[in-house]
Amino acid sequence: MTQRILIVCKGNICRSPMAEIALREKLKGNDNIRVESAGLAAMVGYPIDPAAARVLAMHGLDASTHVARQIDIAQIRDAHLVLAMERRQLVALQGMAPWTRSKTFLLGEWSGRSEIPDPYGRSDDMFDGVYSMIDSALDAWLHRL
Repeated sequence: MTQRILIVCKGNICRSPMAEIALREKLKGNDNIRVESAGLAAMVGYPIDPAAARVLAMHGLDASTHVARQIDIAQIRDAHLVLAMERRQLVALQGMAPWTRSKTFLLGEWSGRSEIPDPYGRSDDMFDGVYSMIDSALDAWLHRL
């Protein structure tokens, strides 16, 4: 049975697609896990932010096919694990689907329950730092998947 991981942020053009693409790479060869992303206030139809694409490219990852999408109840229901960037996003997800509390966590859950800040409209250094936080948080999750 394929497990589904849904990664959530606000606009689905920076953090969640960076995490989605990076996690897919880390799970390469594991056909039992499917990774997707969505936004709570998604910029539906938009590509990944150019700064996020640049950071991913620096790590050998391609984001050219990403298209932002809005989260919906079906995605939450079908996911085995839902990872959010911020506590307020957890609250929003649990408000949409209260029965998800047992499968909804911060991406930074195993890194001191840290939040991943939104780099949108910020400096390249901010995007680099956010990618590093995402990468570390994903590594911490890998041992638990």
